Amino acid sequence: MKSIKYIISLFFLLLFLGSCTEEAGYEKGAQRAYVRIPERDIMMETDEENKITVTPIFDSEATAAGKFVWSVANQELASIVENGDNSVTITGLKPGYTYLRIASENGKLYYTSTLKINQAFQFNHPLLIDFGTLKSDSPFNCMLNPSEKLQGLVDIKGFVSKYAIEVSGSFNWLDRNTHSNALGFPDNVAFDMFFNDGIHVASAGFILSKLKKGAKYTLICYATIDDGGQTQTRYTATGENEKSGLLFTSRNPSNVVILEDIIPDNNQSIKLMLSPGPENYQWALFYGITALNIVPENYDLNLLF
Repeated sequence: MKSIKYIISLFFLLLFLGSCTEEAGYEKGAQRAYVRIPERDIMMETDEENKITVTPIFDSEATAAGKFVWSVANQELASIVENGDNSVTITGLKPGYTYLRIASENGKLYYTSTLKINQAFQFNHPLLIDFGTLKSDSPFNCMLNPSEKLQGLVDIKGFVSKYAIEVSGSFNWLDRNTHSNALGFPDNVAFDMFFNDGIHVASAGFILSKLKKGAKYTLICYATIDDGGQTQTRYTATGENEKSGLLFTSRNPSNVVILEDIIPDNNQSIKLMLSPGPENYQWALFYGITALNIVPENYDLNLLF
């Protein structure tokens, strides 16, 4: 009998509490004014180039016309700029976890989301790219086929970037197991390449994209081909600035072309184009590339070879 009384009492208590949650000033079933942040959990990265804009959702245009204020719980982790349309632009300052809040000026309407800030990729270590059909081990990023686009290039320490590379134009590819090199490249790197017949394909290359604005990139190009003729390739890197270099590639064990301090263009891209050099006397004007190293500014190149 006592248990029945307990259940009945609990029922009326819950009914009372439920009625207390009804907002004053609204008829039952009436539409309530609200403001919401579209994402309950927001994730972003540090750095100015990774800033994001969040636009809130309102129940009506009348609510949206009101004044709202944004804030972050920990201002050491993120800075905010309020925009005229009630949106907010957020820049991550330090990695960490905090809260993003929007509230009406009178404080009656509000919404809070979590804000997680991750450390953006820091280009402090080289990225190594191997071209050709033979897959090589880490730390090389392998472009096995010219139709591929590699995204999220990984540096020699295993950190994943947003950088991407894809072919501009077209290449043939081949692998031969007679090359040797004095640069320390594994056989699976040195034994294959992307190349072209310069008589029929005058030039081709690559687009490096999603690079950091204003940063300086050094491109180190290596190529070797098992050919008795004199093959020479011109490498031209173009971004905000441009540099080029020539490399004799016939049975080349150790020579490279170094294109220093290339700054990405306005699209955060660098184009690397290949073509036959002026002293290419091979019958088909072969030109190509075996491996590409992308190196940060002021990095000691002696650490690579």
